[in-house]
Amino acid sequence: MKILRVLPSMDFGGIERGVYDFSLKALELGHNVVVACGNGRFVPSLIEKGIRWHNVPMDSKTLPIFLKSYRRLKKIIKEEKPDIVHVQSRFPCWIAYCVMKSFPDIPWVTSIHSFHTLRWYSQSVGKGKLVITVSNVLKKYAAEYLGIEEEKIRVVYNGIDEGFLKVARTSSPDFTVGMIARFTAGKGHLFFLEAVKKLSDEGIKIRALIVGSGSRSYRSKLEKWIIENRMTESVEIVSMDARKALGNIDVLIVPSLEPEGFGRTVVEGQMSKTPVIATNIGAIPELIDDGKTGFLVEPGNVEQLAHKIKFILENPGIKTDIINVAYENALKNFTVASMIEKTLSVYKELLK
Repeated sequence: MKILRVLPSMDFGGIERGVYDFSLKALELGHNVVVACGNGRFVPSLIEKGIRWHNVPMDSKTLPIFLKSYRRLKKIIKEEKPDIVHVQSRFPCWIAYCVMKSFPDIPWVTSIHSFHTLRWYSQSVGKGKLVITVSNVLKKYAAEYLGIEEEKIRVVYNGIDEGFLKVARTSSPDFTVGMIARFTAGKGHLFFLEAVKKLSDEGIKIRALIVGSGSRSYRSKLEKWIIENRMTESVEIVSMDARKALGNIDVLIVPSLEPEGFGRTVVEGQMSKTPVIATNIGAIPELIDDGKTGFLVEPGNVEQLAHKIKFILENPGIKTDIINVAYENALKNFTVASMIEKTLSVYKELLK
């Protein structure tokens, strides 16, 4: 099967990581994968592995870029003659919607990875012959908010790189809680810090590690908060690989204040046998069975979050039970192999 994947760029991110993992594994299975997108840090590795890449920058939402990308994508499809086209992100989906009218015999799929508020603009992600959502809650959003026919929606969970099964743990005398997220307010950094401060004020010795990248101004805001609350000795903000970060923490906190379309970090924690406490919002409850594969707290509830951290600290036996059950569940439902199998199944459904 010849598959054309279309997305804004191939820099690091959830969508990009998923396309990268899919492309390499699909190639191993004997499929021919072509990627059309802007440049990014994944591109050299894709080319090295034998994936054809066409440079079609679609991460800037302007009319000139739209027209240029429309012409370029149309030419690529004529040259490559793919069996199926899979498009991700709203702007590329609008471009593909116009392009695919010239190729009525080639089926195309769109994907939905997150929640959006601009209803009209977001409707492009539902234009494919079939639509993939990465969680059941996104399926509901697609049907109820975007008005996509439920019969054409298929749920395929993201697959997590099994390299997270081999996280190397470092020993530390301090009990360390950590979060791994972009520097944006919706990820809940201040909520996390307030819970850590509450525990510290109660005399519980705890260390906090914040790992991320993104907005420098938001990072500065966090650093100012840490200084003002005299927590510089117990809180550290760093940039490092997620696997290395997980090796340095005892409990992963995912304190999202806005709904997650999937929750990749949750599963990365589960695969690395790190207990996870996360907010009961978006798709996270699909990944965590409260009290069995992790713990759920209400968004912004500092008291609840502090209590759960303290509970894990004081109950190492329960911690062991949680991480083992979560590990098995992640292996069963959230591997790259599972994602590829189900994605290919959607393609085959259309090709029939």
